[in-house]
Amino acid sequence: MLSDNYYSKLPIHADFSVVSDLSKYSKLPDDWFIVAADIQNSTGAIKSGKYKAVNIVGVSVITAIRNISPSILLPSMFGGDGASLCIPADLVGQAKKALVATKFMAEKQFDLKLRIGIVPIDVVRNAGHEVFVARYRMSEYYNQAAFAGGGIEYAESLLKDKLKGQQYRYEDNIEETSTDYSGLECRWDNIPSKHGETIALIVKVLAPSIEEESIIYNEIISRVQQIYGTDDECRPVYETGLSLTADTDKLTNEVRVRTCNENAWTVLKYWVKLYAQNILGWIFMTFNLNVTGTPWGTYKIDLVKNTDFKKFDGVLRQVISGTQKQREELEAYLNEKYLKKQCVYGIHFSNSALMTCMIDNRCGEHFHFVDAADGGYAIAALQMKEQIKSANL
Repeated sequence: MLSDNYYSKLPIHADFSVVSDLSKYSKLPDDWFIVAADIQNSTGAIKSGKYKAVNIVGVSVITAIRNISPSILLPSMFGGDGASLCIPADLVGQAKKALVATKFMAEKQFDLKLRIGIVPIDVVRNAGHEVFVARYRMSEYYNQAAFAGGGIEYAESLLKDKLKGQQYRYEDNIEETSTDYSGLECRWDNIPSKHGETIALIVKVLAPSIEEESIIYNEIISRVQQIYGTDDECRPVYETGLSLTADTDKLTNEVRVRTCNENAWTVLKYWVKLYAQNILGWIFMTFNLNVTGTPWGTYKIDLVKNTDFKKFDGVLRQVISGTQKQREELEAYLNEKYLKKQCVYGIHFSNSALMTCMIDNRCGEHFHFVDAADGGYAIAALQMKEQIKSANL
């Protein structure tokens, strides 16, 4: 098996429950690398109202890397204020250029400082960690990656280490450059919770072995489902909640990314095209038209299924729609686990979800990254870090 085809050859498992089953994972090949990026002081950016910008920069990292070689499938994970991917050795040079360009774009367009780097898998293994990869089916068109072994988390923490991570970070002599963000869109209004609240949940299990971790994760995943119900009951994105926005402040995030190095005339043309596409999209979806081979009547149905509202990268991450009572029940359960030192967690709740999109084509192959509004995963992660600090873990 060619190393480049590693991820595309992994079996596709039927549902999310496999993330707690180590037998469903495969070791990352020896010649692959871990790409990691996160926004420094994302909490401050969110407090200043830049939570949509924070999200779109995170998705920009994934889009830029994927567009280097679209034929090579890459496992990736959106984390709210950043992203991680695994790539084969022959993409490292181009990935560095894409990361540097995205770092430049984030600072120029949003005044956000993006920490970026690439870590070889052997560095992770030499530190006593591993990267196991699996994938499971979210829909007919969308297969989600899952990671285990602690290697992704280690690579991210290494890049944050001022000294140890220096040789893997790209931070000096950043020059103006460009990369391809084709397919990146941010055109939907916030999606109101159909039950009153939308939560961003992050849970990290604490256990002496990866096998024991898996058992506890399985417990927690089952308990979340018991409290919130089936996917259809708790999805934060649903067909009747989807509405294309005409709000310039919301649409400007996409325009800034897609026209980073363009002149004023090109930026204006992009705005015109964006509004025209939104108007046509609304007409096509409202009247269930089939245009240029795209069945627009089912677009929203596919969109709902093609969202990453639950995922696992060694840490459980979910965006869930529910009631205050359900959240309080979940918090009580997780707090018991926390007091027993079986996990740390963070929960941020708001009244809606927000979504950033990556469009390969509109006939099903469009993928949607979801977070809770007003900070979502980034604020939940901050709460989890406070638990780690207070417990001296």
